[in-house]
Amino acid sequence: MLLGIGYLPGRTGPRFWRRFDAAEIRDDFSHIAALGLDAVRVPLFWHDFQPGADRIAPRMLDRFGEFLDMAEDQHLSVMAGLWAGFWDGALWWPDWGVNPAPLPPHWPMLVNDKWINWGRLRHPFIDERMLQAREHLVREMVAYYADHPALMGWEPLPGFGRLSAASDKTATRRWLDDVIAMMGRAAPAQQNIFLLAFDALENANAIGPKAIIEAGGNPGLSMATFASDRRHLPLSIRWLSFAVELTNALAEQPVSLYLAGLPTTAAGERSVARDGVFYASEEDAAEHLAQILALARQARLPALWLWRWADIPEEQWREPPYDRPGWRRHTGLLRADGNEKKLVQALTSQADAPEFSHLDVDLDAYHRDPYHYLNALWQEFS
Repeated sequence: MLLGIGYLPGRTGPRFWRRFDAAEIRDDFSHIAALGLDAVRVPLFWHDFQPGADRIAPRMLDRFGEFLDMAEDQHLSVMAGLWAGFWDGALWWPDWGVNPAPLPPHWPMLVNDKWINWGRLRHPFIDERMLQAREHLVREMVAYYADHPALMGWEPLPGFGRLSAASDKTATRRWLDDVIAMMGRAAPAQQNIFLLAFDALENANAIGPKAIIEAGGNPGLSMATFASDRRHLPLSIRWLSFAVELTNALAEQPVSLYLAGLPTTAAGERSVARDGVFYASEEDAAEHLAQILALARQARLPALWLWRWADIPEEQWREPPYDRPGWRRHTGLLRADGNEKKLVQALTSQADAPEFSHLDVDLDAYHRDPYHYLNALWQEFS
């Protein structure tokens, strides 16, 4: 099983492509490899790499190549988030991809590093300018790095699951087919990952994991195990087991798991619920991560991706999106000062996965009414 982690450098954060610090990245990669991790998942923010719909930033392409070379030096693979996209609670969008309108955006949106309170995005699935722009970046970037040994694949449009659930299903499927065909021509040896939030599987309009596989892509399951709702408690390995088993049944094969964050309290503090979010102590987080690793191995998942390399340092709290207080500041394997959290100890754990009853999924019943079937199945499982 591949073990990977979402990566942004601790000091330069999401603006690191423009504030590129090779020494910082090289040090991080050495540390990541020493912990036994196999891969990093990194966003290629759309506005950085394509400042105009028909214009590519050559310096950013060169920096991405340097990034890949440094990963290769440490025997790390790279999953690159193309056209990013949703990251850390915001939609990072190029200014040429926004329509002026006296309306608030559908999602929290960052344009040129600033929150906007007006305008609607040009929809990536149907807008002609966005469709042409994606082809331009594929020709100039994806094809160029198609044979780099460190690049394991691409994640086209991070946030795909959220955007597709709010879109026409026919248009989404057409976009998916076109993108996979386009990427296959440019980089036939590399995989294409499309993340689906588990909650989207309740939505009859959402694209499911089987449809992604049929189109030639690889689905990934995104889960936030710390959030509390009507169905489960925070850090519930039972809920995660249910989600994994159901998704695998819908895909008819094991699906990679992406953990969407596990915020922790400060070192030495106890777990606490605050502002509707559960912050785990480092000890509780380590125990939970050990259970997840055991579950992932038992389920024979292709890959498990952890949330973040390092917490967000306070000096970045003045910059979007971290100027809006929230749990995303505190989801790293490292503290903001660069020291390892105790949950790092879980990476070498050999704990056994807890035993739960097998989930018997009726695919026809699910497709007839995903919302009610999923909830009834959870009640039976729990």
